[in-house]
Amino acid sequence: MSVDPTESESGWPARTFQLRRRAGVVALDEQGIHHPRAPRSRSFTLTPYAELLHVAASPRAIWLGARRSLYVLPRRLFVDEQAPDILLRCLLARIEALPGGKEQIARMAALDAATRVEGPCRATWGLTLACLAVFVLQLAVGENIEDAGYFGVSLIRDGDWWRAVTTHFIHALPGFPLHLILNLLGLIAFGTLTERPLGTPATLVVMGASALGAVLGAYYADYAHVVGVSGVVFGLVGAVTWLEVRRSDRLPAWWRVPRSALFFMLGASVLLPFLLPFIAGASHLGGFLGGAIVTALLSRDVPARPVRSPAWVRPAALGVVAGSALALIVGFVQLLDPDRYVAGRLEQLARLPDVEAMELNNRAWLVAVDPDSTQAQLEAALQLAERAVDESERREPTILDTLAELQFLLGHEQEAVATIEEAIVQQPMESYYREQRRRFLGERDREDRPPPPGQPLSPPLSEDPGVTV
Repeated sequence: MSVDPTESESGWPARTFQLRRRAGVVALDEQGIHHPRAPRSRSFTLTPYAELLHVAASPRAIWLGARRSLYVLPRRLFVDEQAPDILLRCLLARIEALPGGKEQIARMAALDAATRVEGPCRATWGLTLACLAVFVLQLAVGENIEDAGYFGVSLIRDGDWWRAVTTHFIHALPGFPLHLILNLLGLIAFGTLTERPLGTPATLVVMGASALGAVLGAYYADYAHVVGVSGVVFGLVGAVTWLEVRRSDRLPAWWRVPRSALFFMLGASVLLPFLLPFIAGASHLGGFLGGAIVTALLSRDVPARPVRSPAWVRPAALGVVAGSALALIVGFVQLLDPDRYVAGRLEQLARLPDVEAMELNNRAWLVAVDPDSTQAQLEAALQLAERAVDESERREPTILDTLAELQFLLGHEQEAVATIEEAIVQQPMESYYREQRRRFLGERDREDRPPPPGQPLSPPLSEDPGVTV
């Protein structure tokens, strides 16, 4: 630390505190404090003393909560390890000497008191653990968990109301834990920043409003398949944005986030759906608006301790918890009978409007090639295949092949032969369809399905399994 003994115009000695790596100095003069804009930045700014809302120290940093933003000065940034504490004492003394400075210091003391009675963030950690529990179920049970709970507009219209809730607890599988990890990191960070000033009941209401906004955004965007808690996360981002922009004078410094980082993240979130089409941008926007609007209604008394929320908040919070629990139970209890569930889902898919022929075909084919498929599942898959053939106007050989396969498996050999002959007419040079016809006629073993088009054919099995023909 170096001290400049030169007196400033106000009579205060101008003081400087040396930073490491030639980053410059933190300086106190008659106007305010000159400091880096960010811990790793070489760009400096001046924050006038009168604009400082909360100045505090933690074991790792000095926190400067200003009207314009939050600035963090890590202790490791200073050359002299005593410099941060000296800086803090000098800074508070200069603030107190200003006109109205004693009132400014008293407001800071009130913010310090609010943080001393800070409780656990039950809503944030409760939702985090719930998402983790459902993810473990996905790993244990398989894709039926996602299939039973994802949001799709056509499914909601068909009466699957619980999907408006269960979609927020489910994340992409298989082999994609990054989706869960990113969402939970955002949930913990922004959930904590919301729950500290608002309290648990109000945060549950914000989460519920965010979830509703995300679902409405997905509905009006006509999304067919949405999963993940990111809509709620963006609702919490909306809450934090409102608190930072409109209530920063009532927040302790460590309950805030630097505006440059916040606004950069918001800008990136606007651009990402255009670069990555699989991101549900409309859900994020709906969640953001839902969280921000409800926070605007609930943040008038921030950061009162204990938090004084309107009388309706606790019943609403209980409604969010109870509604979520009910939806999870209704959505997943049907999986207790997996065979019946799969057949029911296939029948539902067969009657839904606006389902593409290839999606119908793919679901039917997966059932056809699964050796564990039941009679009921094969019959339901036949409905999908018949509709796929109609939707494609009987012009897709691969779709005709799926229908023929299911007809054959269900014992309708003559129909299977007639259907596969349509595929042969459309692609006469493809040997796969001719081999399928031989199989349906009994000239090839029933279990010896030929390899897909484009792969070399295996020889048919003879009646003697020890002989290759």
